[in-house]
Amino acid sequence: MRIHRSYIISIKHIVSFTNEHINIIEKALPISRSYKKEVLSVLEQYG
Repeated sequence: MRIHRSYIISIKHIVSFTNEHINIIEKALPISRSYKKEVLSVLEQYG
């Protein structure tokens, strides 16, 4: 899943998330404004 122009991540590696960041193993990656709506929608469905 693309969360930023510079980042593509796998959903299975997500530890937690907020409206601005996704935490994967020991890193917080930003969610860009252009991808935010789509990313949060997918994460809500994924559970």
